Amino acid sequence: MQWWNDHRLAVIFLAGYLVLLAHHAWKGQRHVKSLSDYLVAGRQLGGWVVALSFYATFMSTNTFIGASGKSWDAGLIWCLGIFVYVGLCAVSWFVVAPRFVPLTREYESLTVSDFLGHHYQSMRLRRLAALVILVASIIYLVAIYRGSALALASFLDLNYELCVLLVFLVVTSYTLAGGFQSVVLTDALQGSLMVVGAVGMLIGLIIKGGGLGNMLEQVQLQDPKLVAWEGNMTLINVLGLALAVGIKYVVEPRQLSRFYGLKNKQALRTASWVAPLLITITYISLLPIGALAHAVISMDAIDKTDQVVPYLLGTTKIFGPFLSTLFLLVLVSAAMSSIDSVLLVAASAVDHDLLASGHPEGIQARVQGAVRRTRVWVVIISVVTMLISISPLQKDIVTLTSLSGSLYGACFLPALVVGLFWKRATAAASLVSCSVGSVTVIGWYLAKRWNYTDLHEIYVGLAVGLGTFLLLGWLKVGRPRKSD
Repeated sequence: MQWWNDHRLAVIFLAGYLVLLAHHAWKGQRHVKSLSDYLVAGRQLGGWVVALSFYATFMSTNTFIGASGKSWDAGLIWCLGIFVYVGLCAVSWFVVAPRFVPLTREYESLTVSDFLGHHYQSMRLRRLAALVILVASIIYLVAIYRGSALALASFLDLNYELCVLLVFLVVTSYTLAGGFQSVVLTDALQGSLMVVGAVGMLIGLIIKGGGLGNMLEQVQLQDPKLVAWEGNMTLINVLGLALAVGIKYVVEPRQLSRFYGLKNKQALRTASWVAPLLITITYISLLPIGALAHAVISMDAIDKTDQVVPYLLGTTKIFGPFLSTLFLLVLVSAAMSSIDSVLLVAASAVDHDLLASGHPEGIQARVQGAVRRTRVWVVIISVVTMLISISPLQKDIVTLTSLSGSLYGACFLPALVVGLFWKRATAAASLVSCSVGSVTVIGWYLAKRWNYTDLHEIYVGLAVGLGTFLLLGWLKVGRPRKSD
């Protein structure tokens, strides 16, 4: 009874949220007649809903807790990452999408891996891309499962393991039922909550601190570097971390999969303006939170930067009971909006690409029962990542999540982005650059962990992957794209 009295408002909010998820799952299920319906909603979605889904898919607890709290140590120089995030988001929508979307229809492509396979007429590249996607997705899923379970545990004051199970049941269920359409509709709801929560977070903090000018003065008295251009983190590291995250806008399969659902050019034009605008508003609101929080939180109250937002919501109660509870729901929805998309991308990579036959008749044969098999893989991948997230292994795997953006950048930026516009690109150049880029990223990441270097792996991985691709393409190593 005491638990109910303490968490009644949270349970009511969560129940309403689950009812909406169930409605979206039911609505999506009604339209699933083929693999295209399940994976890309039959390419019939409008610009606003796709833009909100693109936004919500990228945002997660890593953004709302990790990125927003990072400026507690780094200072306001951390906010320079806004230019990287917004710039790369604009590149994704205004440069990549107009070329990528028509080709997906021409190739009748349903995934990023089969797009690359068709573009270069290379089944080996298609399978290699699918393998990279699967591995990176599992690593990322473990981290997001953990983040969402921790947010839910804080939301309802429940056991961590129980929360992992609850997240598994909810997210897996609506991903299974409606596929891409239910995921996108749910993302649109979650995205709306997130952008309101981000703006509300900054406004609430400024009101709590007595105004922005007063807060900046207090922060400067505590540590002048927090509001200075040099900051407590070097500019190259700030931009490197932002690049490793922001590059996902351009190359990450779960982001690019949103392009597949657009129904026409008007939807593309609408989404191209809405998505970057939402990204801009959110990062302007969130990235200064950590630094400004010094005006309302004592220095010795925080040990780690990811404690800043929970402390503001729980201890300082900047929103009050009602809005603080609503914002905790935002954190839960932010985590779930990342899990569903990655599950669908990873499952389709396995069945549609990794296990695909190189012969046309083999590919045609696998179309039969494709939706059922993809759903099976959704369950398998979700179960595996859920189990890892409650095992001792998760502590090590979570530390690897910074690799995902660097891997995608080094592997897919050359073949997927540059290859869209460069006629000299070949399948061999794509294969080699993808392989060499991924090995370089992993090797440099390990060297950094062993304190041999401080340079972020995204710089080296992109340089090696892109350099290899351009060199081999210029030399025309391998056959042209029309044959492999």
